[in-house]
Amino acid sequence: MLPVDWLRPFEGLWAAERRLAPSTTWRIGGPAELWLEPTSPEQLAALVAEFWRRGIHWRILGGGSNLLVPDSGVRGAVVSLRRMQRIDIDGDRLVAEAGAPLHHVVHRAQQAGLSGVECLAGIPGHVGGAVFGNAGGRYGDIGSRVERIDVVGARGEREEILLPAGSGFFAYRASLIGDRIVVRARLRLSTGEPAAIRGETLRIIRERRSSQPGWVGNAGCVFKNPPGHSAGRLIDLSRLKGTRVGGIFVSPIHANFFENAGGGKAEDVARLVDVVQQRVQREHGVDLEMEVRRWA
Repeated sequence: MLPVDWLRPFEGLWAAERRLAPSTTWRIGGPAELWLEPTSPEQLAALVAEFWRRGIHWRILGGGSNLLVPDSGVRGAVVSLRRMQRIDIDGDRLVAEAGAPLHHVVHRAQQAGLSGVECLAGIPGHVGGAVFGNAGGRYGDIGSRVERIDVVGARGEREEILLPAGSGFFAYRASLIGDRIVVRARLRLSTGEPAAIRGETLRIIRERRSSQPGWVGNAGCVFKNPPGHSAGRLIDLSRLKGTRVGGIFVSPIHANFFENAGGGKAEDVARLVDVVQQRVQREHGVDLEMEVRRWA
């Protein structure tokens, strides 16, 4: 176990050898050597500075979706941002900390009569990971609404990133965040009628529920959509729905989701990914790129 004498200021906010499976939507993953839960951007920055000084490898865990953790767990520190959930409304701006669940952001915006984040309705995960990976769907993405990001750098330094419209900072399921940690984001929204915003939000949620499996037991879309194609459609055309390796199977509801039937392991996911990639490449000549991040 890592030396923990320096963790006294964080009493009650850390644990050793904590299982990660309950903190991921796939419910997969072994223990983290050291688990920490800072409660503020300032505390997070102090932790990262300590990691830098002590040479401790660290990782950030948000809502646990879009992530595959190895069955053996990970060494070093895993920092959960789930205690950093503050959301503030300032006119037509919404400011959310990295640990705020996306459904909380959508709800707060709707209550305030602000439109622009309905596209995030029904998507699991938290603000930090959503900004890092530019989460979204057919109705838009979070990057188009972000105008400022507060981040922490690799040595614990604080930085503010201002994003003018059309800055090119965001791309499809990607951003230029790099190795910095998103701690807070300010979204530029527009005013609207709360009832109309709620109606659009519910419509998007109903659509997602009818075409995608629920949040628990899967990690979201496994593969990025290749240019000009739908990953789910290619997998479906390859007759792979229902294909199973161990406890993991290709969802019969949406082929770009892999579901955990119970007891599924990271090794099962990796083997099923190989099966799907090879079949799609052989039948359609398309290489599928994983959207899910894999911790080594």
